[in-house]
Amino acid sequence: MSGYKTNFVPSELSTNELSFIETTALIVAYHRSLENARPDRLFVDPFAEAFVSAARAEGIASDTMPAAPTDYFAVRTRFFDEYLLKASRAGCRQIVTLAAGLDARAFRLQLPPGVRLFEVELATMLRFKESVLTSLRARRSCDRVLVPADLRDDWPAALVEAGFDRASPTAWLAEGLLFYLTNDDGDHLLQRATELSAPGSWLGVEHVNHATLEAMDAVLARLAQGGAPWQSSIENPDAWMARLGWVSRVSPHDELASRYGRSLQLGNFPRGKQPKAWLIEATRG
Repeated sequence: MSGYKTNFVPSELSTNELSFIETTALIVAYHRSLENARPDRLFVDPFAEAFVSAARAEGIASDTMPAAPTDYFAVRTRFFDEYLLKASRAGCRQIVTLAAGLDARAFRLQLPPGVRLFEVELATMLRFKESVLTSLRARRSCDRVLVPADLRDDWPAALVEAGFDRASPTAWLAEGLLFYLTNDDGDHLLQRATELSAPGSWLGVEHVNHATLEAMDAVLARLAQGGAPWQSSIENPDAWMARLGWVSRVSPHDELASRYGRSLQLGNFPRGKQPKAWLIEATRG
C-alpha cells in the first residue's frame, strides 16, 4: 500500500479502549452498510459492514443499533462524496477529515492524482480502523496520512507535523461532528481550520436547527446515555459561515433527499418549526 503513512504504532485491540465508538462512528458505519446493500444505493461502501462485523466480534458493539433514519446517512454521505470530488477537481490537493471515524473515502472515492487525504482522529479509533482495513488488504486511491490527535488539543500542530502544507488549498470535512460540540467549541474548531486555509480552500460541514433536536429527542437521549450528547444547533447557516470567513452554499436535507430520489422527514412539526439538517459546502477566496 504505497502512499500509506502513519506516525503511531498499531497495538492489540482493547474492548474497553474502543467502547466510546459504539454510539457514534459505528452507528454511521451500520447505516452506511444498510445503504450499500440496496440496489438503488446512493454510494458504494464495501468497508462499512466489515467495520461493524469486526466491532461485534470484538464485543465492542451489540447486534442491535439505535434507530435512526438510514436515508439521512445515505443522503449525507452522497453529498459529502460529491463535495470532496468537486473540491479536489477544483484544485484542492489536500483533504482533511476532522474526527474521521470509520470513513473510508480514501479507499472508495476516485480522487484526482496528487491528492493527499489526512485523517485526524483519536489513536484508539485509528488502530481499530487500521486492523480492519489491513485484514481486507484494502487499496487506497490516494496518498493517505493518519494524524492521531484529540480535537480538544493542539491538532493543528499535529497536522502540520504530519506534512500538511499551509500554502496549499485544502478541502476540509467536518461530517457528523459539530452538533456534538457546544457552539463556542464548534466555532473555535472551524476558526483553527480557517487559519490553516490557503486561498482557494473549501469547507464541508453539517449542522442542524433546534427543531431537529426536538424531533430526534428519543434517539438523542440514547446517545446522551452513551456519553455522546448533542450540544448545539444553528438557525442561520449562511450567516454563521460568513461570520467565520466563508462563502457558503447550503442544502437542507429534504431538498437533497428529493434531488437524490429519496423522501426524508425528520419529524412532523408546526409550520415554521420544521427540523432541518444543513449540509454545507463553502469556499474561501
